[in-house]
Amino acid sequence: MSKEYIERAQGLINRHPYLMLSKSWCPDCHYTYEIWNQYNVKEKVHIIELDKFEDQNEADELEKAFTEIAGRKWVPTIFFNGKILGTEEDLKAWTKEGKLTEIFKDSNLIN
Repeated sequence: MSKEYIERAQGLINRHPYLMLSKSWCPDCHYTYEIWNQYNVKEKVHIIELDKFEDQNEADELEKAFTEIAGRKWVPTIFFNGKILGTEEDLKAWTKEGKLTEIFKDSNLIN
């Protein structure tokens, strides 16, 4: 694992309060896009679509770095305020439990 890419990934997490690691073809990512749209917050979430990188070697290294930080290789992986929030599985569970709005409010994504 390249220290340079770990630092780069961590820098992105630190710089963007709401960050989503994604791939444009991923159905789970599209589910998450719909959540952002439902809450009217898509413009607040910085989305990194790894499959859209011109340099796919760079995308692979960045994905490895995010995997190491998150402890799991998965898209979408969502970071809020410098910490891993979870994946679409978590969003689905929180929606079912009626907790998603509260989590978004607690994270200052919505008021």
